[in-house]
Amino acid sequence: MAWWQKQRSGNNSQNIQAAVANFGLGYEDVLAVVSNYVESKLSALSQVAFEEARDRVEEITVNYLKTIQESCPQDLENARDPGVQSALLDAQSAYAKVGDPDLGQVLVEMLVKRTGATDRNVQQLALTEAIVATGKLSYRHVQLITALFLTLAVTFGTPASLDGLYERISRNLSPFLIGLVASDADIQYLADTGATRIETISSRKIPSVIRETYPGLYCRGIDKVAFPAIAKYEGGPLIMPCIRDSSLLQVAAVTERHLERMVFELGLEEQKNELLSMLKANPVPDDQIERELIDRVPGMAEYFRLWNGTVLESSVPSIVGIAIAHANLKKTLGADFTADLDIWIS
Repeated sequence: MAWWQKQRSGNNSQNIQAAVANFGLGYEDVLAVVSNYVESKLSALSQVAFEEARDRVEEITVNYLKTIQESCPQDLENARDPGVQSALLDAQSAYAKVGDPDLGQVLVEMLVKRTGATDRNVQQLALTEAIVATGKLSYRHVQLITALFLTLAVTFGTPASLDGLYERISRNLSPFLIGLVASDADIQYLADTGATRIETISSRKIPSVIRETYPGLYCRGIDKVAFPAIAKYEGGPLIMPCIRDSSLLQVAAVTERHLERMVFELGLEEQKNELLSMLKANPVPDDQIERELIDRVPGMAEYFRLWNGTVLESSVPSIVGIAIAHANLKKTLGADFTADLDIWIS
């Protein structure tokens, strides 16, 4: 999303008119949308602060209207709903205070999604709360939530090779890792805002999470002595030479879901558990996976230091945090990220 920023010189009216001309809204239409917040909330500020805050409110409103008109114009009618207008006021309030275009784009992504959520279900409620919570965060916090969400809750399809997996991780995760810093206080603050939870009785290691998701890419191979049952599958589509040691064998699936599809297509559902145990046999240890990730994924060395040195390893994104992270992924990755929020919140 290209963020329109109000010019603060010349004729402000003409600047906004130019910004909205492409989607058929006039300057008076924009003023009607923002006037409630501007007049009721900003008038007590000093003149300089008032003008800056008013410009920011106009910026986020124009970008919201522009985005919704381009992506889902049929939802614009829902903007008359009091719940949507309340969410718009919350987003305007947040952006008036911070003026960070990165946060503004995240707010707009959630606001557009909230406008289309007409049913009072958990997704609508989560989006409403996420807009409020984002106003309490810095963009650095949003980046951290997004990295956490990607690490724990997002899979990258069924890559056919390690090269393919590391390329996908780099493309999707690295943009949120470069320059990422946080302290235990930051992570505790995220929990206090409701964007994450800290589960002190458990912790997760990045290598273990990735190996559990892609066991077929992190198998060191098995032989017939340790797993004599493999002999009955050898020569068929379910067994192949190990990708890490061609003298050994492994199950020819990348993930558990991949294996489920294969056994279903072959009519071997009753053998799924036996094959699953072989898929996860003789796994690559954590330290080797960590070295591979650091070598292949930009930003991963710093991420490991942050993960292992703070309570981040005991954190999980809440439903509110998932809504924030999803919006930031849409904002950052654009057309490369097509997964709908319904996958995680429905």
